[in-house]
Amino acid sequence: MELIRRSVKIFLLKNLRLLKRLREENGVEKSDEADARLLSTIPRNHFRPLTLRELKLLQLINMYEKYTEWKKIIWQWASAYPDTPFRRYANELDSIQDHYGRKIIEEVMSDEYYGAIYRMTCDMIGVKDSVEVAILVARLPLNWRLSRLKGLLGLIPRKNKNHDYHHRLRTHLARFAAMIYVNNKRHGICARLFKGINRVPRDKALHALQLRILKILKKAWQQQRQYMLAGGQ
Repeated sequence: MELIRRSVKIFLLKNLRLLKRLREENGVEKSDEADARLLSTIPRNHFRPLTLRELKLLQLINMYEKYTEWKKIIWQWASAYPDTPFRRYANELDSIQDHYGRKIIEEVMSDEYYGAIYRMTCDMIGVKDSVEVAILVARLPLNWRLSRLKGLLGLIPRKNKNHDYHHRLRTHLARFAAMIYVNNKRHGICARLFKGINRVPRDKALHALQLRILKILKKAWQQQRQYMLAGGQ
């Protein structure tokens, strides 16, 4: 059931404009129940079944996100109660999280389409491996316009509430940007990515980094698409 629910979410993510139009035409407010009823009116041939590889990748990402959340909670308990086994539990969860992270990277790299975008993105940013980049490559609808992607990730100010905002994807992007920021300060990595933002406040630098990472993901997708359209194998 969890995989089915997440598969429906991916469909919703890639068809938000269609759903918005259906809501307006039917005069219904956004809700899981209303969206489910509207989806039932869409012709079956509009859906693209997920492959076994995609389902496996979704399951791995789901487990990685769960262990990430659990580890965060346990580390908070370990800090509050230092004389308890919570630190050992947190380390064990960290090991399990790393296991799923490696599996996600392996699955993305083994896919011809995802793997090409992932490698180009890592090369342009200047990192070797990143599970956060792998998840963003697999989950972001990179065929969207850059402005829509920014809205999806909450990277542009909105006067009205942005119903398209995807908290989990923004978390992966923010976590990756923070990791790069810290390692740049300590070891000077990804220097090209920091051009022009080295001396700005941390919050502004992190926001600028997220925008630059998103643009690199989009650029990698465009290059791979052009390659495929040119008959690349």
